Amino acid sequence: MIHFPFIWSGFHQTSIKVFLIIALVINIASLAPFMARSGWGYFEEIWLLLLIFSVTNALLEELIWRGALLSRFSEQLGEKWAVVITSIGFGLQHYSLGIPWAVCIAFSIGGVFYGGITVKSGSMIPAMVWHFVLNILMVSSGFILN
Repeated sequence: MIHFPFIWSGFHQTSIKVFLIIALVINIASLAPFMARSGWGYFEEIWLLLLIFSVTNALLEELIWRGALLSRFSEQLGEKWAVVITSIGFGLQHYSLGIPWAVCIAFSIGGVFYGGITVKSGSMIPAMVWHFVLNILMVSSGFILN
């Protein structure tokens, strides 16, 4: 079970599956207008790159940040601090790639949710799925690789 809005505590409790569905619907609704603006022609040009990037990026980033680092820091510092530290690192990693601060802060906040869902589910699979779908949405909308 996962608690809204703060993963560990909040006013509403739901299953990991329902939480993931809600998160994906919010992400799709948020980026759909930008995807529509990019148009079908843009998608036709980039679909292969979109798939390769989305799979590779989601898999590798989740293996590093929520697999190796989160599990190791959890052993040393506890789950909550491990999620905070890996989330900050996740945002800073994107800053090192030249992404603006505001976006990196959003990525750090996303890292809290990726970390929380990983800890609560005991698996990286939900975070990988969410990260993969979000990568597809961000590339399709022109926010990444444009």
